[in-house]
Amino acid sequence: MFFNLHKDTVIGYKKLSEADLGTSQTSNQTHIGLYEETLNFITNYQQESSAQLIYESKIYETISLLDPIRNPNGTFRSPKIRMGTLNELQDKKLDSLGKAIRDIASFENTNSWYILWFGLENEELVFILFQEGSTDYNYFIKFLGNLNKGTLLRSHPIFEKIISYLNTKVNTLNFSYIEKLELLAQTQQFDLLNRIKPKRYDIDKAQQLFQKIGREGEELVNIYLNKEKHNNQIKNFNWVNKNGESGFPFDFEIQTNDGNLIYSDAKSTSYKFEQKMIFSSQELKFIHQNPNYHIHRVFNLNETPQLKICNNIETISHNFIKNLNKFNTLVENDNLKINGIKISVKPTLSSLNFEKIINL
Repeated sequence: MFFNLHKDTVIGYKKLSEADLGTSQTSNQTHIGLYEETLNFITNYQQESSAQLIYESKIYETISLLDPIRNPNGTFRSPKIRMGTLNELQDKKLDSLGKAIRDIASFENTNSWYILWFGLENEELVFILFQEGSTDYNYFIKFLGNLNKGTLLRSHPIFEKIISYLNTKVNTLNFSYIEKLELLAQTQQFDLLNRIKPKRYDIDKAQQLFQKIGREGEELVNIYLNKEKHNNQIKNFNWVNKNGESGFPFDFEIQTNDGNLIYSDAKSTSYKFEQKMIFSSQELKFIHQNPNYHIHRVFNLNETPQLKICNNIETISHNFIKNLNKFNTLVENDNLKINGIKISVKPTLSSLNFEKIINL
């Protein structure tokens, strides 16, 4: 799983009071209080950070405005979530966590609202908002017995059961974000993500995972080509990255039975076939000069890996190089130079010829 709960997190939960929800007739409380010791895993206790609010099957991106009391020894106590003032939020694209909770609760005619909170490895806070009788409520109360208030430590016998449930929920609802991270790890354009700002931890992990799936994809193509050679479908092949990244604009050299040489690149993804493929301008220049170039598209690596082979990727490179040369000419007039760019290509383009699916 991409997101995992922090190894030192404490799970906190409570029933929200009328004061917490802003519906009390006798209180003007502007915060939601959390419990002591539940946020001690945070190493950089920022007063303003991103937080995920999960309600039913939707994630709300919010700003967590924490307002703790700092102890003389540098630790924190009495953490609470402030609603935030208009001045604080006027330049923000997102609501504060406290305001988002109150807004959701205001649409339902019930006072039986609960929150459960915990932290992820990247130190992002996650809050689950739920009502009495909901799926989340029924699951948590089955193991916790009473949801009015409490904390759950890792040493508790049911901690792992709750962790498993929370991990699955967070990763399932964050699927589109994780899918984009895999794609953007190849382009470095993390500003395109629909979040306040992706955490450095997420970016580093996405890049590490992409390197891992890239290697796994090449290993699977290597096994496939070995079978092709054994069945006399090809004469021979060379995996140029077998002993480490070569830096070549291809991963395999394939010698056909009629003596032709085909270059091939493994474009791998943990997700569906339709996930965009990323090409560098250097790769496309090489393909333009060497049209005997195949793409071995490995997909569904997280489930049952499959393969589709494209034998006409040069149709993309021809158009790209033609337009790149025009653009280069224009910018050179201003004494500028393009040192390299990356483009995304949909494998579903009608101009691309992908052969039938092969189960790996």
